[in-house]
Amino acid sequence: MISILYQNNVTGETHDVAALCTGVTWTTKRAGSPASLELTLLAHNDVAWNHGGIVALKEDNAGIFYGYVVKISQNEEDEVTVTAYDQTWYLKKNKETYVFAGKRADEILTQIAADFGLLCGALANTGYAIPSMVEDAQTLFDIVLKALDYTLVNTGKMFVLWDDFGALRLTGVTESVQDLIIGDNSLATGFTQESEIDSETYNVIKLVRDNKETGKRDVYLFQDSGNMALWGTLQNYEAVDEEMNEAQIKERGGMMLELYNRPRRTFEVKALLDLSVRAGQALTIEIAKIGVSSFFIVEEVSADLMKETMTLKLKVV
Repeated sequence: MISILYQNNVTGETHDVAALCTGVTWTTKRAGSPASLELTLLAHNDVAWNHGGIVALKEDNAGIFYGYVVKISQNEEDEVTVTAYDQTWYLKKNKETYVFAGKRADEILTQIAADFGLLCGALANTGYAIPSMVEDAQTLFDIVLKALDYTLVNTGKMFVLWDDFGALRLTGVTESVQDLIIGDNSLATGFTQESEIDSETYNVIKLVRDNKETGKRDVYLFQDSGNMALWGTLQNYEAVDEEMNEAQIKERGGMMLELYNRPRRTFEVKALLDLSVRAGQALTIEIAKIGVSSFFIVEEVSADLMKETMTLKLKVV
């Protein structure tokens, strides 16, 4: 059973507004955007909507979404539309300057959360101490995501930042595999597949390091001549920390080539609603018509609770 609770942050009054709803959409994205809950409701004299009010979505008393009202609109037919974002919205809204040295991504998030009064839950040890990060007037979200990108490039391990019903979490994708198959015989009602080399595909990785002794830049190239012949040159360029040694740079370059030297393969799957599915998880997609049976990372989920359907955007693990 679904319940949608709203607490007025001025009066403290609490209402279950599920019966007033004519539309409910819950959206999660793996990176860069807070989870959102958009409600379309009949206006009611007893329910006064305020910015900053708390909205909670539960299924059989299990917490699904906990967030704060940021948008309120009402039309001539006494229909109210309310949008709430989870706690990661504060990471997106706030900017700051930070200098980190030898900090892991989870340690960076812990410090930022403490500085801005945000609540953290269990944070995975991301395992890689970033030599240095200097972030000037950047959003808190971008700072944490950059730290997670450094971790991915240097270790091959992907971690997801998300809000667990009011507590920030960092979870490894390999630790968030869903015991769920979506496909021909399970939930799926339609699909679209895409393969492209336009966004995050590179067959040449060029890393440069400032050399204080020579006063020049050392250049390191990693490339796949076979794919260069097929696609042309697709080069990614990055200046690495001058404290990195040659072995570390070669390891980084090899890892980046392995990650990016391939087409990006994505799927959009339409399916029956399952509220256990959210962005950042990995699950199995099985579609016999196109020979797909493998793990995918969920990049985005848009769940329509009234129609009891969901649309998933996924990419190959």
